[in-house]
Parts: sequence; structure tokens; C-alpha cells
Amino acid sequence: MTLRLPTLMLLTLAPLSTCLAAETIYVVTNKTEGNSVAAFHADDDGTLSLASEYPTGGLGTGDLEIPALEKNPDHPLANGDDPLISANAIAASADGGWMVAVNPGDGTLSLMNRAPDGSLQAVNSVTASDRFPISVAIHGHLVATASVGDSNQAGSIALYRHTPEGLIAIEGSRRDLGARPSTIAFSRSGAFVIVNELVTGKIHSFAVSEDGLSADPIATVDSPRAPAERFHAIPVGFAIGQGDQGETLLMSEARFLTPEFGLREEADKVPQSPLYSWQTSSVSSYVLDDQGGLTLKTADALTGAAMEGGEIANCWVALSADGDTLYTANALSSSISRYSVAADGSITLEDATAYKDDGELLFFSDMALSPDGDTLYQLVGNTGQVMAFDVAEDGGLSLRTSAGGLPELGSYGLVVLEDG
Repeated sequence: MTLRLPTLMLLTLAPLSTCLAAETIYVVTNKTEGNSVAAFHADDDGTLSLASEYPTGGLGTGDLEIPALEKNPDHPLANGDDPLISANAIAASADGGWMVAVNPGDGTLSLMNRAPDGSLQAVNSVTASDRFPISVAIHGHLVATASVGDSNQAGSIALYRHTPEGLIAIEGSRRDLGARPSTIAFSRSGAFVIVNELVTGKIHSFAVSEDGLSADPIATVDSPRAPAERFHAIPVGFAIGQGDQGETLLMSEARFLTPEFGLREEADKVPQSPLYSWQTSSVSSYVLDDQGGLTLKTADALTGAAMEGGEIANCWVALSADGDTLYTANALSSSISRYSVAADGSITLEDATAYKDDGELLFFSDMALSPDGDTLYQLVGNTGQVMAFDVAEDGGLSLRTSAGGLPELGSYGLVVLEDG
């Protein structure tokens, strides 16, 4: 059985060095009886608490992971920790005035208006392009979504438009991937949509117009895998920065599938995955040029010193506002790694364990930095809590507080917005 920890009580472990901005942290509960967005309030004194919960108008899948919707506590991909295996399952507009969340239980996207006090009001829901919507992105009045079909060999992306009446689908914008996607995002310019595929490791860029997406990808690249004994790269979350050679794509890479696309049976090596062992995770970086081309810059930068024995299951990332520092959440190691990002898009591991819970029983999933960069928020997928870390000037992390109140399993997505 996968070991579980009880939800941690609110705790304070590090003194505040500066006055923090008041902000709200939004997480999707994924409740089957009615999906909702939970709002945690972070006061300017550093305290964190669950303040409110707002219905999306859609349905979640609870602790059942897509697309099989079957529960297996002994399997690391079916135990309920991570129902979507994606990032950006909730997204906010640039001005914070509206948000979109996915509802995998009924296959819809929900538009929600956000008031100045941080409260949310559902506006409308629209049908996704496939059975399970998992990731959304917003640029201006356009919304992009990635959805999974009935199997890991099916998935698609599509565009929507935000109007005074709510979200509407852009006719003819659906593009079939023929594989399960994971995360979608607009380029910083908004000219392209980037989407990755979970098991194939492929990364695509599509051109964006008011009428939809390019008929085919502008570029497609494969995630790196070398030497021959290296496990496959499983890309999930990614961030996009700006470098001097173009935009910089920083891609998480979990490494759990062997060269033969199987799981390595090795018991009692990983507390959260008691029957299987994983190789050290990684990050790879790419340059996205102004034509939509993708060029590999840094391949397989490990979350550790060697291919075996480092931090594992890196699936989520957060990039500092200046683009110089990347944090990665290593789900099955209960740790956060820190990388430096150079102007040319290359990356270097600075600290494999910028933070680590030595019990390795906390499933670190979605993460995000506060707008001012002073706090890193981390969702824990198997305890129903959010952790808040103070970020030092040198990029170091210290745990400040934690707050619970989410379902123990199944919550996803994390967005941080300033109050007021």
C-alpha cells in the first residue's frame, strides 16, 4: 500500500524577513459531486488559511486518474495522487479578472469571473475537444486547452474565445494529436501554442491566429534520451522564459519508463512507489524562435549527481519573474530542485534539494511563485494541503507554513494572484 501522512496542521518554521504581499492561492478540488476552486488566503503577516470554495459548474473525477478511472494503490500512476498528470489545469488572465478551470469528470471547461476581493463566480461551461480536459492557457481573449481521449493513444487541443457572454469554441480549431497530451501553454508573444505528449515525449508548436491553429505543427521535437540505458523522458509541466536567442522553453522530465517502455520492478526503493524504482529526473531546455521552431539547448540536466540515485518524478516547474531561476517539484522525492537559467537558454543545476522532506512521503505536485517572487507555493497531492516557502535572495527555500482543507487525494492546479 502507498503510505499516507495525515494532513499537517498549520505550522510556522521560519521567521519572516520581509513584509509579504497579501495574495490568494487557487486550487481545483476535483470533487465528483461538484467540482470547485478552493481559495487559500495568504495574509501580509505570512499566515495561510483556506478561506472559501467556489463551484465551477462542472464535475471532477475525485481520486480516480484518467483515462482508466481505476484505482490501484500499489501503482504509482493509479493511486489517486495525480489524477491528470498535467500542469496548468487552472489559468488566470493577465489582469487576474477571470480564470478558466478544467472539469475532467464531465469533460468541460469553466469560465469564472474574479472580483477585486478574490472571490469567483462561474459564468459558463463549454465542452472540451476530448473526453478529459487537463490543461488550459490564456493569452488575451484566447484560451487553449489540451484534452485526453479514451486512452493514452488519444488526445487533442483546441482554441476558445472569451466574450462578454462567456467562453465559446472557435469552430474548426480542434487538432488531433494521436497521443495523450500533458500540458499546454501560449508562447510569451502569443503567436504559438506549445503542447507536449506524455508518453511519446514529443513537443509541438502550433501557430495561432484569430481563426484557430495551424493545420499541422510548425515544429515537433523529441525529448532527449541518451545513453541507451537512460529511461524515457516523460514531460509534464514546463515554463517559458525570454532569452537573448528567443523564448526559452524549460521542460520537466520524469524518468520512470525503461527503454522498453515498462516499469522497473524493484521493491522498497521508493516509499511512494513500493514495487518500482525510478531513474533521476531531469530538465531540458529549448529555444523557441520567432518562426515557431524549437531547438534543443540543454539536454537532460539531472535533478541529482548521477542517472541513478537523484531526485525523482520531476513533473512541475516554476520560473522566477526575471527568468534566471527555475524550481522543479520532484513528486516522489518530496523535494524541490533549483536551476539557474542563462540568457542563451542553457540551464545548470544549482541545488538538487533546495528543499526536501526526508520521509519522501509527500507527493509534490503543482507549484507556483507569488507575483513578487518572495514565496513559492507547493501543492501536496496526497495530503490535501498547500505549503508556502520563503524565497531568499540567493534562491534558497525555507518552509514558512502549511495549510490543509483540500480533499486528501485528487486536487490539482495552482494559481497565485495578488489581492486588491
